[in-house]
Formats: sequence, C-alpha cells, structure tokens
Amino acid sequence: MNKRGGIECDFTVTRLDEQRFFIVTGTAFGQHDLSWLKINMPEDGSVSIEDVSSSYTCLGLWGPKARTILEKVTKTDVSNASFPYMTSRQILVGDVPALASRVTYVGELGWEFYCPMEYGLRLWDTLWAAGQSEGLVAAGYKVIDSLRLEKGYRYWSSEISPDYTPLEAGWASL
Repeated sequence: MNKRGGIECDFTVTRLDEQRFFIVTGTAFGQHDLSWLKINMPEDGSVSIEDVSSSYTCLGLWGPKARTILEKVTKTDVSNASFPYMTSRQILVGDVPALASRVTYVGELGWEFYCPMEYGLRLWDTLWAAGQSEGLVAAGYKVIDSLRLEKGYRYWSSEISPDYTPLEAGWASL
C-alpha cells in the first residue's frame, strides 16, 4: 500500500524456506510488480530478486471435483486437514514435480501448480486425463474473470489500484 492507502501491487507470496520466497502476480502485471519490488527493496544488499517467469508453467485446477481429480495423480495427502487453504508444498503430479499452492482466484476449491516449463505439457496431459471421468473442462482467462467477479475478488488496475484504498474498493470487511 502507498502512503494514501492505495494498493500498489496485488500478488501472492509463498515462503519456500527461511530465506526464500516465491511471488506470483497477475498475468499482465509482472513487469510492474517486479519494478515496484526492486524500487522498494532494501539498499543494503540483504534482498535479491530473480525473475523466473519464463522458467515455469502455471496451471490451475479449480472446482468442486478438484481434490478428486488431484487424488488420482498424486500420492500426497491433499485432504483439507493435511493441505489446508493458503498453503503450498512440493508434490508430484503423476511424474511431474510441481509446487502446488492451495489458492484460488475463482472462489472454488483448487490448486495452482507451478512446474518447470519443460514439464508443462506433461502436467496438462496428466491432469486432463485424470479429470475426464469427472467432467473436467478447459477454461480460459475470461472464465476466471467471470468467476472472480461472482466471488467478489478484486482485480488490480480495475477495482483496486494505487488510487483507491481497500475501503474505497469495496473491502468493507477489512
């Protein structure tokens, strides 16, 4: 947030270990957020930032049958008790190593998977095959946008921005 209370960036931070973090931002805001982070990082050299955007594929698996589908392709316990909302861990999806984050931008049960780019198609094929008997459908960004509106999730540069405080953006519950 800025001094006025406006929202400068909207991203998800995952702690990978004591001194390493993985930051994910919206599709069109990578350069904006990277620039903002670099401008605002400590000048003493205690923090470094590496843009790994082109190294990873991201796929989302969301919806009421997401857990059922994921359970078919991983040995990891993905129950709510073992893998609660807003947690992440390294898992195998089939034979694909992935950072699985239990987060959703559509308001449904689900995960985002981040794997090395060279495994992207294999991750897709693995999830697609596991989901066919559950009625899995491929959906694009416009569907995500529609679902996030239904849930009331804000989008940076549209409903939230440096010009508006969370209260002005309709987050009265804050």
